[in-house]
Amino acid sequence: MHLAPTRAPGSGGGPLENNVTSMLVRGLKEGWTKGSVIAVDAGVQLAAITKILQDTQPEGLGTTVSLPYRLEEGPFAGVEIQSNSAMVNAGSILRWIIDTFLVTHPHLDHISGFVINTAGPPGARPKRLVGTSSTISAIKTHIFNNVIWPNLSDENNGAGLVTFLRLVEGGSPAIGDGNSKGYLELTDSLAVKLFSVSHGHCIERHLARGSVASLRYSSFDASAAAGSPRGAPGSTAASGPPSLFRGSNAGQDKETISVYDSSAYFIRDNESGREILIFGDVEPDTMSLSPRNLHIWEEAAPRIANGNLAAIFIECSYDNSQSDDRLFGHLTPRYLVQELQTLAATVETVALPQTTTESTKKRKRATEAGANTTDTSSSANGDDRAISPKSVRPVKKPTSITAGPDRSGIDTPHIVTPTAEMSLRDIEADMSPHTQVPLIPKGSNALKGLKVVVIHVKDKLVDGALPGDVILAQLLEAEEEAQLGCQFIISRAGQSFLF
Repeated sequence: MHLAPTRAPGSGGGPLENNVTSMLVRGLKEGWTKGSVIAVDAGVQLAAITKILQDTQPEGLGTTVSLPYRLEEGPFAGVEIQSNSAMVNAGSILRWIIDTFLVTHPHLDHISGFVINTAGPPGARPKRLVGTSSTISAIKTHIFNNVIWPNLSDENNGAGLVTFLRLVEGGSPAIGDGNSKGYLELTDSLAVKLFSVSHGHCIERHLARGSVASLRYSSFDASAAAGSPRGAPGSTAASGPPSLFRGSNAGQDKETISVYDSSAYFIRDNESGREILIFGDVEPDTMSLSPRNLHIWEEAAPRIANGNLAAIFIECSYDNSQSDDRLFGHLTPRYLVQELQTLAATVETVALPQTTTESTKKRKRATEAGANTTDTSSSANGDDRAISPKSVRPVKKPTSITAGPDRSGIDTPHIVTPTAEMSLRDIEADMSPHTQVPLIPKGSNALKGLKVVVIHVKDKLVDGALPGDVILAQLLEAEEEAQLGCQFIISRAGQSFLF
């Protein structure tokens, strides 16, 4: 596979650049043919591709250098361009080569480029937007609604420039076989499998007077439906499970909590069998009300053990100076290494089943207690709105001698059904330092050969060292102690990876 991270103009770590995520993936088999490239998220598109072409197109196109011209360097090496204008060439790439977009979650910094550019010149077929049912429902409800943006989709009497593809959580067992079981082919060369992850939680105060007009659940805002029968008092179609939106006495304020969904994609090159794992925004399991990263590490471990998983692209938005209460569902180097230690322990378990550690077993049991995270798309009236992960009451744990200075202290195994609404007071009362699970012995190098590419670095807009440099230094320092064996890379615009 060939990957090219693309971000906002001004490559080289400029302000907020790494905060916008977009990555292009091309299989080895197809080359630069129509529809051969898929994009993972689309915070930026045309502007980023234009900037890359400005840096890699030779001077004198159309004069000293004849057109058409086949690019010789950069992430688009091998693409034939027809114009001396980088923007015109970027438009052609966007129209003809990229027609599938894997969206991890519907936050604006992950979809804005896609949305804006749907109004550009159309290609030969609709752009495919791929994701969970909840992601697509949010985009349909809040973006392509003829208010925020015209309905350019092929649903609800739209213009038909965008089509939606809803993926089955964990891959459909009816698709593929052997190593490709559950992987959905999106091009002749690339197939994907999706898993949901948690991207923080929201605590909201609202008035609940028997109406759902002001209730929000995950990415769905029921107030949009308040004027319709769906949003009428007593309607069960307006939002999530009744237990999360239990009515209260008139005039009583309530504070509710819900978990926000993001996604991670395994992307497989069908010809080589090589895979990469790309995360959207994600929080550590040790802070999550719906911890789901372990399930992904269990999927990744056998692929690392047999050498098929080449790289993990994962966010690390802040350095370790960011306090836990201001992470907003993101990772720091401390938590990223913690997650990778869990992955390393799982890899060791796969490689040496007889040496499975009791700590890994305990964490697996805690997570599997309610691992029903399948993306649900059913309701009483057939709405495709998906139910977000379950909000659960945190369980108190004793203080661990290994807990970090800013450890949040929430241990929240899954449950099959949601609890009743939790108040902010409930959460604060239940919070205590988290017990960190003992992990693998130092020096195992269980992740040797694995590339960990850091994406979604947020710039603090202050003088001093670049945030990416600080994060890399902290990761390398932690690696000296953990001895995981992986290679850390801070991504940059226009960078290329070949696996």
